[in-house]
Amino acid sequence: MVKEHVLEARQAKEEHDQKGTRMDTKVSVFRYIMGSDLPESERSDERLGHEGQVFFAGGTATVARTLTFISYYILSRPHIQARLQQELQDSMATYPERVPSWIELERLPYLQAVIKEGLRFVPTLTTEIALSSTTSEQGSRMLTWPIDPQVQLRSHAPASPLLARRPHPVPVGMSAYFMHTNPDVYPDPFAFLPERWLGKIDPAMAQNLVPFTRGSRNCIGMNLALAEINLTLAVLFRPNAPLMKLHETDESDVLQVHDFINPLPKLDSKGVRVTVH
Repeated sequence: MVKEHVLEARQAKEEHDQKGTRMDTKVSVFRYIMGSDLPESERSDERLGHEGQVFFAGGTATVARTLTFISYYILSRPHIQARLQQELQDSMATYPERVPSWIELERLPYLQAVIKEGLRFVPTLTTEIALSSTTSEQGSRMLTWPIDPQVQLRSHAPASPLLARRPHPVPVGMSAYFMHTNPDVYPDPFAFLPERWLGKIDPAMAQNLVPFTRGSRNCIGMNLALAEINLTLAVLFRPNAPLMKLHETDESDVLQVHDFINPLPKLDSKGVRVTVH
């Protein structure tokens, strides 16, 4: 499937070049890259194929895992499901004739609390988040923590004695999993508690919530993923929706025990299984 899209983008670029016209690069990511000023080596079929694999995996497995995890806790906690259904009553009253917008669903505090707690409990990726320290005449710091000058020097190994006396940015890696389970920020971190996100919350909670990472290299599909999660949960758990019950499923089928870039449960798990009535 990826190869077909790459071939289509390449053929479209060649046709427009022959006609002397500009190709519409907003149609697909492949057309955007093909129509860019990147060197030809960066627009090879192999490179575009890799880009397609990343987008395909990032746009499917991550959202599916998050929805599965959140759905388990909603179905296994009747009080969460009841409160969520009550909140969705007005927004989903005429579904499917009228589908609420993402903006409308974002205004529902308990739905957002459930989603944030799901993203906190099982981040979409468990790889390290790349950060860089700040520098000043007093030395290097990562957020509010000073970095040992000896660590700073070893990380750069400057050849010049002059450079050795000057502070430099230090690369630092942090896993979202450890940030999300820090008991100093999230009391009882291994409990699924949407209520922790309601009312006045500790600013550190929002600062440490990084399921999509932060900065210029954060997840390009973050907004699409959040829109999908909001609407899917609203449809599945609206009042008068088909009744779902867990079938031979417990918490061990969702809790992370393996780091395969995506967090995964025990290997012999059959996943979250439900019956629909």
